[in-house]
Amino acid sequence: MAKKPSSSLSSSGLLKLDLTCPVCLDHYTNPKILPCHHSFCQHCLEGLPLDKKNETYYLSCPTCRHRTELPEEGAGAFPAITFSILKEILCNLVTDTSFLPNPEEATCSDHGKPLELFCGRCNIVICVNCLYHEHRHHASRCELITDCYTKQCEELRKCLPPLEKKKESLKKVMSALSEREGEIRKRGEGVLEEIHEMVEEMISVLRQSEKKLIEQAKRVTDAKLKVLSEQMKSAEKCLSHLEKVKDCVEQSLKTGSPQQVLMSKKQMMESVV
Repeated sequence: MAKKPSSSLSSSGLLKLDLTCPVCLDHYTNPKILPCHHSFCQHCLEGLPLDKKNETYYLSCPTCRHRTELPEEGAGAFPAITFSILKEILCNLVTDTSFLPNPEEATCSDHGKPLELFCGRCNIVICVNCLYHEHRHHASRCELITDCYTKQCEELRKCLPPLEKKKESLKKVMSALSEREGEIRKRGEGVLEEIHEMVEEMISVLRQSEKKLIEQAKRVTDAKLKVLSEQMKSAEKCLSHLEKVKDCVEQSLKTGSPQQVLMSKKQMMESVV
């Protein structure tokens, strides 16, 4: 059998990419690409009938009927086609020649025969042995490469205008996205400036409130300290008076006559009170 297509996104397979799923005929939803390079929505692949052999499930590509082993994780495990991949495809495919076959590798991997035929149904090159085995049921779709090469090249050339159109459309989308990015950045900067101004205003209000509260606290503190100072002066004055009365009483008791002590008792008692 001819060499099986790899699961990588080669340029020859990427030529088949479109924005519409060939199963549901709608725009792709979570597109996945099969090893045969045909792409479908994941939910469309999940709805395909499966063949089971030796505990392994297989699905057939709706486009070319290529039989593919279903991963254990299901259809979601097939490679995804992202917007960035599609953009790169459309921008580079026109000048990409990396998919051209290497003459040294143009032999069948199974039979070792030259790849001289092209199967129009499976879109792969095959050898004579492949024609009489795997492709015998649609041999009418197989032609010599020398006979169909020009026609196939013409079909490929027909892909170029749509690709160019899609590329231009993507450029417009990218331009719109870039413009939108600029608007979002500008709006974001405006919001940041508004936040900064609002915070500065709040800080100014808080500082004014702080100043008023500090002044009020100082006034209350000064008033209380003034009252306390007057009370201290009054207490000191009373203490000084009591000291004098005490000295007078003690002196009178020591040196005064009984008549003098009794005569001054009333005055000294009133001084104590």
